[in-house]
Amino acid sequence: MLHYHTHWQSTCKVLFVGTHIHSFYSPFHYSSIMFSFPSSCATLFVYLHTLTHTQSHTHTHTQSQPPRPLINQILLSCKFQSDRAQLDIRLIFSWYSGIEYQIKNNTTKKKHYFDSEALTYELVLAIATYALSESNVGCDACQSGKFPEASRHFTKTASIFRLLGNDIVPNWMANSKQYAEMESDCLAETRVGVCVAFTSLYEAMSQQMAVAVILAKPGIPNYVLVGKLCLGIAEELDTFVSTMRSKSPVQMSRLEPSFLTMITFAINIQRAASLYFLARSLWTESDYGVAISALSEATVAMRTRSSINGRGLPKIDPNGPLKLLFMESNKFRQHMTDLLSAWEKDNQLVYFEKVPPSVPANKGLKAIQLKKSDQYILEIRDIVPLGTLPDEETSSMNSSMIAASDASHFCRDDGPPSYDAAISGLQRSDSELARELQEKWNTE
Repeated sequence: MLHYHTHWQSTCKVLFVGTHIHSFYSPFHYSSIMFSFPSSCATLFVYLHTLTHTQSHTHTHTQSQPPRPLINQILLSCKFQSDRAQLDIRLIFSWYSGIEYQIKNNTTKKKHYFDSEALTYELVLAIATYALSESNVGCDACQSGKFPEASRHFTKTASIFRLLGNDIVPNWMANSKQYAEMESDCLAETRVGVCVAFTSLYEAMSQQMAVAVILAKPGIPNYVLVGKLCLGIAEELDTFVSTMRSKSPVQMSRLEPSFLTMITFAINIQRAASLYFLARSLWTESDYGVAISALSEATVAMRTRSSINGRGLPKIDPNGPLKLLFMESNKFRQHMTDLLSAWEKDNQLVYFEKVPPSVPANKGLKAIQLKKSDQYILEIRDIVPLGTLPDEETSSMNSSMIAASDASHFCRDDGPPSYDAAISGLQRSDSELARELQEKWNTE
């Protein structure tokens, strides 16, 4: 969504371009598979299978937090006790993707899903679910005008995808040639290229929120700073597109078309906004000729392109899912056109400065990329003992014999034992119980 803020300066209406963002579905389970496993698997099962695409962003975000450390705990337990890791039944994890679709017959759009028996697959999708739910909560905050909060959510999302793209998924692919070669079948969330690309995407979205914070404040902003930030956003989004195209072309072809159109739109409008704020800065500094040149370039960047590979904004259906962008971009374009006409008139009548055909290199802006995402660390818990250890078997047998003997002892009384008697019986040592039982048997 495109947000803007206006204020009056003389007779000119200044439009501040803020943010346009996209929310995704969170990945969700396709089917429920019952299985038995030690530790907190009942809790894990409940949490995992309550993650559906029909719930609110906040609810999904809350529910997606507990599974990650539990799955990681099970995975580490199996890793360090591989000789004891045994399943009661075949275990299959089925997930729908939250960011890609399968297109059939060029018309039918269906969520893409994939089955896997790998615990790491379950871990990756659980983390991806948390990441996308985090970003969706950020989208909600943005729509409410809570830009600092939205920025924090997008920053955290970027750090989670960085962990997936730089650590968890590459290590998994290195140890599993089968999944590494299943490029066309696996979900996008399990691809290294997608995770790396989405890191750049959410860093750009976080920076968009930083721009929105600046522009939402009263008064005239620092035009140069805002222009550099806008250019940095455009470059981050360019990195997202180039990474998807080079490392995950199959998954890129299955992304929502309107989302890719929005990204193309965002890249061009951020570059146009950068030129616009540069022009405002130059005009304030009385560099009227170069200011007119920069604003002229900005208006060209805001034109609708004549072809797919042409320069300018992509064509947007005024009745389609991006209709809000269509209306807001028209307002911004009209504002820049009116401002350019006013400046050209003032220069012809008052300043008489030469207007260069393009902005000189020494006058241009250099991009600023905040890159403020913190490191996200997956919680590690102590491993869970798998199977039954030899000592435990002996102890278990002794406990069973003692419990049976103790039960026969209580059955000799006329009624059930009292609570204190039962507790004191449980607290007696094995040797005491054995001596007592032996004495009773000897007297009978």
